[in-house]
Amino acid sequence: MKTATGTIEATPAAARSEGRAARIRLIDAAAFEWIKVRSLRSTWWTWFAAGFVTIGIAVVGAGNAQPGEPSGAVLGKLLGGIQLGQIAVCLFGVLAATSEYGTGSIRSTFTAVPLRPRLLTAKALVVGAVSVIVGTVITFGCVLVGSLGLGSDVPSPSLADGSVLRVCLGGGVYLGFLGVFALALGLVMRATAGGITAATSITFVLPNMMMFLGETGETVSKWWPTDAGAQILQKESVTGSLAPFPGLAYFALITVLAVVGTIVLTNRRDA
Repeated sequence: MKTATGTIEATPAAARSEGRAARIRLIDAAAFEWIKVRSLRSTWWTWFAAGFVTIGIAVVGAGNAQPGEPSGAVLGKLLGGIQLGQIAVCLFGVLAATSEYGTGSIRSTFTAVPLRPRLLTAKALVVGAVSVIVGTVITFGCVLVGSLGLGSDVPSPSLADGSVLRVCLGGGVYLGFLGVFALALGLVMRATAGGITAATSITFVLPNMMMFLGETGETVSKWWPTDAGAQILQKESVTGSLAPFPGLAYFALITVLAVVGTIVLTNRRDA
């Protein structure tokens, strides 16, 4: 309120609100977000769909593996379902953001945690952690379950092979960044249909369309964020693409920039 000297002092209610906001730590906001994420039925359905599709395709891929194929090609067939599984990860990330906008509960969330940068950082950490953990389980599941269906004369990928282990662990990290990237898109769009359309187009539709654009498509595909990040799923570097670790690092950088931009945008506009 304004005093006789013309200065503005915070009202007791405003002071209490500022004090409460300052007391809410990042770990508290993350715990708050974890409760919301695990209470959404869509969380469990999307991850069930991701696991069912990817591991199911791994079994089919194992049946199509031929004797004498390089182990890298066999591994690629076991992980062929990851491309479709990405869609479920995108759904998870988008819904983690837009479900609150759809119900209007985002206003209560911003009231509970007034510091929006802290809240959105916590949301990104939770979505990323869940995506990494479940994504890693799914990736290992594809390799382990798929390997059971390989013929005796087909080379089976072994986790004792450092490159195979890198693919499995890196695949989980890639899906973690993808979940956060989709979360950022959901926060920008603030609508489930728009967020899902944007996420699936960027991750699945547009990269596949680039195959028909010749050399231009190959150049764009090399630097397309999700395509670059997905190179971590290759046992060996693919000609014309970024190497696995640089590709994942590039996608991680793009994801971090997307989250920072989303925080700035959300902090400036109304709920």
